[in-house]
Amino acid sequence: MSELIEKYFLTKGFLVEDRVIREIEKRGGIDYLEKIEPKLNFTSPIFTLKNLPVDNEFSIVKEFHLDGYPGVSNSFVDLFRDRYDSLSSKIRSRTVSHHFISIARAKNLEGRVDVIGTVSDISTSKKGYRIVELDDKEDRIKIILNPRMQELILQDEVIGVTGSLANDRKAIFADSIIRPEAEKHIETFPTGPKVLVVSDIHVGSKNFLHDSFMNMVDFVNSEPISYLIMNGDLVDGIGIYPDQEKELEIPDIIKQYKRLAELISLINRNVRVIIIPGNHDIVYPTEPQNPLPPEINNLFPPNVVSLSNPVWVDIGKRTFLLYHGTSIMDFLESMPGTSLNDSDKVMKEMLKRSHIAPIYGKNLSFIPLKRDFYVMDPVPDVFITGHIHDHSASTHKGIITVNASTFQAQTDYQKMMNFNPKPSIGTMINTSDLSFDLVKF
Repeated sequence: MSELIEKYFLTKGFLVEDRVIREIEKRGGIDYLEKIEPKLNFTSPIFTLKNLPVDNEFSIVKEFHLDGYPGVSNSFVDLFRDRYDSLSSKIRSRTVSHHFISIARAKNLEGRVDVIGTVSDISTSKKGYRIVELDDKEDRIKIILNPRMQELILQDEVIGVTGSLANDRKAIFADSIIRPEAEKHIETFPTGPKVLVVSDIHVGSKNFLHDSFMNMVDFVNSEPISYLIMNGDLVDGIGIYPDQEKELEIPDIIKQYKRLAELISLINRNVRVIIIPGNHDIVYPTEPQNPLPPEINNLFPPNVVSLSNPVWVDIGKRTFLLYHGTSIMDFLESMPGTSLNDSDKVMKEMLKRSHIAPIYGKNLSFIPLKRDFYVMDPVPDVFITGHIHDHSASTHKGIITVNASTFQAQTDYQKMMNFNPKPSIGTMINTSDLSFDLVKF
């Protein structure tokens, strides 16, 4: 492909930079050049990136890197302070009818008070009242919830509380809970690229659904799809769980990625493939996670873009938040009566909190960062998760939420858990009006 692109420019009497060739390959190669030839700027003997039209359809908005943004801290204090600052600001901006003050100041008043804090503890009194310990940067206070208030409260989330101060000024009897809920006004555009979303490919597993994946490839190659998102767990990995080797068709992780690269190479080069890692991929287990390492990325064709987990990208004037979804398990364990088929309920709870992983110290291990990378900032138009092999697609407060299925059949572990996955389902999103369709492969 690179030789053809170089020859294209040589026949026109121009030299071309290597990085221009790589970018053209990502955009579709020779087919892309022929389509945009009238827009090409042939004004200097060497064709540089400045001469190439700007790709307004795709850009990286916010990406994590362990050696870069947002920076590693010596403790978790910076992360939780940033979370409080970011989410308390969102709570204040959502309402004008409440006058939020510090906990220390509230303790010096009487009657009704409005405070914001981070949930540090949740307990139940002998009389059945839930008691929430709420901290801000300077002080703490107990919040006593009426038994009629059945709202889900999570450890380490940031909430606003309105209520009446107790006579001893050591507690607040809550009237309501206010959250920094994420929401968007849906604006429509005349045109926009179509995006197909899938997740949890698990190449290398004996349960990898090869035929379904090939049906997906055929669909992408035959439909006007501009972007394909693969939302983590690209391969099955090695040593992820006990006795995993018994379920592996390819017991070498590098060979798993090579096989994945072969499959992706069957996709038209004018389709940009966006990949992020998951807990089965060759990355460290704590989150956020770097993009796949260079030696793995180099296996893929040039139309593949490898990004961090999580990551924010803009596609066709829409902001997509891609997160593999390990924190979903923390939510499910805190939501009585839910199962692995309740991804839609979990994602709605994430949007309520403007945060995709508020709970610290359970299933998900965090890197101590200077800023909390899991706050929903910016608020996405489309929020995508995977991980639990469920499929759901809906809209909450103007935001599309997708748990993006899998290409792995039921495993022995899932049989033991009595869980039936929902495999081989793609979600096709039209960025012009944020409509979506489900495609069964």
